[in-house]
Amino acid sequence: MSPARRPPSPPASKALAAALAPGPPYPTDHGLWDAPTVVNNVETLAAVPWIVAHGGASYARRGVPDETGTELVCLSERFARPGAYEVELGTPVDEIVTRFGGGLKDGRELVALQIGGPLGGFLFGAELDVPLTTAALAEHGAALGHAGMVAFDAGTDPYELLRHVWEFAADESCGACSPCRVGTRRGLELARDDGPGESYERLALLMGEASLCAFGRRVPAAVRSLARAYGPALEGWDR
Repeated sequence: MSPARRPPSPPASKALAAALAPGPPYPTDHGLWDAPTVVNNVETLAAVPWIVAHGGASYARRGVPDETGTELVCLSERFARPGAYEVELGTPVDEIVTRFGGGLKDGRELVALQIGGPLGGFLFGAELDVPLTTAALAEHGAALGHAGMVAFDAGTDPYELLRHVWEFAADESCGACSPCRVGTRRGLELARDDGPGESYERLALLMGEASLCAFGRRVPAAVRSLARAYGPALEGWDR
């Protein structure tokens, strides 16, 4: 199976298992029918028939050497041709935006592109010559995540978008650790009121290094990538 076919995150896998058979928290110990259960997402399972029919070697020829296979990419409503597309890993992001998405509706300019979910990260609209791989996106401060792409044009208020990221983080934090529970709320307060100030750098460092899971650690990175995409409009949030 391709390394690109990632299992759901721990919270998501627990939710999927609980929907089938509520039980203890970890499906690797107690899942469906109280037995250890491997949980995979629909994208992974949908690839299995093709791999069985054609062989793993054929599937591995798709994509790039270190990240083989394909990825489902969902383009948001601002694209001229929104929808879900299956592309090979390694396909340049700008090719996905133009060839599949057709650019933005009404010829609007793409200012920023959010990729991989609310905390996946943002890319500057004029700098999309980036392969769709985990490694390449990480070099640009973004994450592949579920590979969804949300486009933003000049009509989007960057500060409103910043507040949305912090609101999502604060709402979705499970609260198990203080760096994430308190940090997301404090980040939202700063985004709503005072701006980053001198304290934000310490807050971002604490969340990025001390949060128990990738959710809390990812928040400052997503904010940082958004600030870099919008430049002076979000000065101070790129720390």
